[in-house]
Amino acid sequence: MNAKLNFLLRTLLAVAVQDREAFVEKFGRLWEDYTGGDAETGKQKGAYLADSLNNLRTELQWEATARKMSEGDKAEILEAIQQLEKRIEDLNRKVDAAQTHDPIKGTRKTSGGHQA
Repeated sequence: MNAKLNFLLRTLLAVAVQDREAFVEKFGRLWEDYTGGDAETGKQKGAYLADSLNNLRTELQWEATARKMSEGDKAEILEAIQQLEKRIEDLNRKVDAAQTHDPIKGTRKTSGGHQA
């Protein structure tokens, strides 16, 4: 879903469910006026609709959060991979330099002067 449309929908849902009791009451009256049903049934349906709208708003918020996190994670993972590549190159250079000390035996000297 388009990020701007998602944000607009979440904002509208937040406004719609901000005053749940008023929403349920108004929906109950609308239900009664348009269907000729009783107000109690309208209020029950209004409560269900308010809960559903609230759930939808929460789900959209989670999707937006997950999308933002995954975008940020990609950059962090790429940076970590680049740092690992640098460290591996440095380690390879150190190993190559150590092996050039005694190419016949393939050993390197430790800090104490002993061969490893």
